[in-house]
Amino acid sequence: MLRGTVVTAVLVLGCGGAQGQFSDKMKNPKEPQLPFKNPPTLQASIDVRDAFIERIAEDGFYCRLPAPGIVVADTPLFGEYEKVTDNLVTPDWKQLKPQEAAVFTMLAGPGATEEQARELFEVEAHHWIVVVETVHWWENCKNLTLKLTPYQRELAGTRVALAYWKEHDPEVVAKLTAIAAALDKEPSPVPAGQDVPTYFNQHYQKDSTGKDYLWMQAQILKVAMAETPELTVIETMNQLK
Repeated sequence: MLRGTVVTAVLVLGCGGAQGQFSDKMKNPKEPQLPFKNPPTLQASIDVRDAFIERIAEDGFYCRLPAPGIVVADTPLFGEYEKVTDNLVTPDWKQLKPQEAAVFTMLAGPGATEEQARELFEVEAHHWIVVVETVHWWENCKNLTLKLTPYQRELAGTRVALAYWKEHDPEVVAKLTAIAAALDKEPSPVPAGQDVPTYFNQHYQKDSTGKDYLWMQAQILKVAMAETPELTVIETMNQLK
């Protein structure tokens, strides 16, 4: 189970927004089609998840599993796919602990308002991380998780998410690049003599803070962005096979 997940949560058990061949096949049978609107965080996460699943389906990438359920709950990683439960955990801004919200206030810059900090959080948590973690769901579907180290798994997910957002909404990439630049100004948590992949493998999901995780994620994003040639969504998904 995910460290730090609160008990009180909103659970969506499957697909909720996107239509089309993939979502028709892969709708989670446990998810009700509610006649009322979902809470904003829930619906935003569903929409991003479904749009990504629909997009990879266009290139022929299907999964035997239903789409991962969405759990709205606090997590120090700001989002994670749980293999055991087949759920994607993502927090609402109001669920963040003060020190977690303070990370995004810092990243927004001096004099930033709460709204500006929240905007960065929404991009990070409900756009970027939701897609990366949905890639991890795909890896689980294809039984790839045991073949990769945590660092390799995160880099693979980052490559796919980067290609997807460059195609789907380049502004998300621009904002993530700005977040990574701000995190680069922070002290590195990696001890002298150790590299980022080793540090990531030792600390991911264990004893890292949300800020540490974002810093590690920023380092992986820089690696993916520096790779040439620039890959498409189908090329990055093919790398997962």
